[in-house]
Amino acid sequence: MNDRSRLSQIALLSGADFSLLPKEGALVVGFSGGADSMALAHALKGAAQQNRILLAHVNHGLRGEESERDEAAARAFARKEGLRFALFRTDVKALARERKMGLEECGREVRYRFLHSLLQQEGPGGAILTAHNADDNAETVLMNLLRGASLSGLCGIPPKRGEILRPLLRVSREEIEAYCRFYELPFVTDSSNFSESFRRNRLRLQVLPFFKEENPGFLKAVGRTAESLALIEDYLCGEAKKLLEEAKERDGLQAEVLKKAHPALRSFALKSWFKEKGCRPLEEKHLAGLLKILEGGGRFQLPEGLLAECFQGLLFVSEEKAAVEFEEPVFQRETPLPNGKILILEKREGFDRCGERKFHNLLFKNSFDCDTITAAFLVRSRREGDRFLPPGREGSRSLKQLFQEEKIPAARRKNAVLLTCGSEIVYCEGLGVSRRFQVTNRTRKVVFVRVIDPEEKGIVDKGGKDLGAGEGNA
Repeated sequence: MNDRSRLSQIALLSGADFSLLPKEGALVVGFSGGADSMALAHALKGAAQQNRILLAHVNHGLRGEESERDEAAARAFARKEGLRFALFRTDVKALARERKMGLEECGREVRYRFLHSLLQQEGPGGAILTAHNADDNAETVLMNLLRGASLSGLCGIPPKRGEILRPLLRVSREEIEAYCRFYELPFVTDSSNFSESFRRNRLRLQVLPFFKEENPGFLKAVGRTAESLALIEDYLCGEAKKLLEEAKERDGLQAEVLKKAHPALRSFALKSWFKEKGCRPLEEKHLAGLLKILEGGGRFQLPEGLLAECFQGLLFVSEEKAAVEFEEPVFQRETPLPNGKILILEKREGFDRCGERKFHNLLFKNSFDCDTITAAFLVRSRREGDRFLPPGREGSRSLKQLFQEEKIPAARRKNAVLLTCGSEIVYCEGLGVSRRFQVTNRTRKVVFVRVIDPEEKGIVDKGGKDLGAGEGNA
């Protein structure tokens, strides 16, 4: 290695980390043509086989001739370096207007969708590389702090998230531009980066220089703090997972288990639980509302039409839906219902008691003896005064009483689906099949019952007595 190469490695990109690169598979690089992505692509050639590298450029069509210039520069670099190149052109402004999104958010979504699609086309084992640097990380931490960040927000940009790697996260923008000058890499500059109409740009142009002047090692200090906080978050994630496993009961959480935990862990567990369900992150006001009903019971309205309920010692979350009254005949295997759910009846001939032992163990409560049916099926909503003959008990009880005993949330009781034969309820969603129609040792024709909700968004766990996610799914 000559002195020039040694100088470039030690002095210019000393913080670059390619240790997380997979040993095989494509390396799809988000390639804008700017200094960051130029340095990343150039340095990557020394860390991986050239035929694995794929430069992916998105022309958002936002800056007219400048966007065309960036595309041409990116393509020219790929050609000169002998690297594969992929291009995606779109009108982000029109797309953002159509989707009612901000330009930055829409552009990010388009960019990552393109990168993931390329990685999928390349086959398994690869990774996506982006050129986020130490300045980007510090800006992100300050942006989140300005808004009022949780622990997660103060962890900054992770060096690895799923298939996405960020090898330059410990390298400053100053070092990156010096690297490009050293190797005479012709990077382009996005003129919008200097517009102070964007908050991030104001932080970059006005705030960061002040911190760097006060502490020349500010970027490294922020990086160390973010990494330390990320370790704490990782630990809390593990402890929260244990707490949730202990607290889970059916499709809810046991309030007493959560209340015994440390307040910090309890809050973290609730946030994790909602994240598992695919819900957007909870704000502090939402978390405060959940903690309040956790202590004293009641209901709390959450964003996106979600309702949290805590009663009889269990915390539930469900979609708030108005009750829909209906009564429909059942003529087919799948019956779409006015409340948005779908009733599915699956008939099996020649039931083998020995060969179907698994059926008894797992699906017994959601199947009935076809020979006990003496009239046409109707599927309907709940009515005042409905009574049901629960399995394993003598005498019928009101649905209201049974729902309370089974700790089914009020928000889900009102849209429970009932399958009837004549004046009798054969099956009630959340409770199973009536004792009167249960499968016995003499049964030869079995019908499995399922109720699914296509609009359900993973708010509650499947299985158990989950009304929302399709209790009784086979």
